[in-house]
Amino acid sequence: MLEIEIKVKVTDLQPIRDRILANGASLLGEGTEYDAYYNSPMRDFSKTDEALRLRRADDCALLTYKGAKIGSGSYKAREELNIRVESIETMDAILEKIGFKKTAAVQKFRESYRVGRATVTLDQVEGLGTFAEIEAAGELSQQEAEREIERIAEEYGIEGERLTLSYLELFLLKQRSDQS
Repeated sequence: MLEIEIKVKVTDLQPIRDRILANGASLLGEGTEYDAYYNSPMRDFSKTDEALRLRRADDCALLTYKGAKIGSGSYKAREELNIRVESIETMDAILEKIGFKKTAAVQKFRESYRVGRATVTLDQVEGLGTFAEIEAAGELSQQEAEREIERIAEEYGIEGERLTLSYLELFLLKQRSDQS
C-alpha cells in the first residue's frame, strides 16, 4: 500500500479538534502509542530512507516496514507494509536475535478521525511537540490524494510548517542538536 500524507507542526490542536468534532467526524481511536525503530544488519536504513517500526497501541502490537520516501514538495508518499504481532516483547527479542538494533523509541498521544476520504491524526509527541497529519485513503490516486489532503487542510485550518521528516528523523535530529 502507498501511504500519501502531510505532517504539519502546529501550535495548538484544540481549534483543529473543535472543527473536526463540529463537522461530525468519526473518532477512530485515541491513546498512547509507543514506537520502537530498528536498523537492519544488512543495510543502514538511515542511508536507504527505510524504516522498521514496532508499535504498541493499547492491546495491539504492529510491525511496520516503510520504504523510501517518494513524491515531492510537502507531500510524503512511501510504501507501507503492516502485520499484527501477538507480543511486542517477543517480536523485539526476535528482531534483536537476528541482528536488528533498536535505534530509538518515540512515544505520543494520538487521536485519529475519519474525515472525508482521509484520516486526520492529532499527535502530541513526547519531546517534539504537537502535529496534525492528514493521510489520504489508500485507494486514491496520487492526484486525488493530494486534492483531498489540501481540501481537508483548508477546511479544518491545518496550517503551519509542513514536514516530510518522520517522527524518528525529527527525534534523532533533536537528539543530535541537544548533544551539541
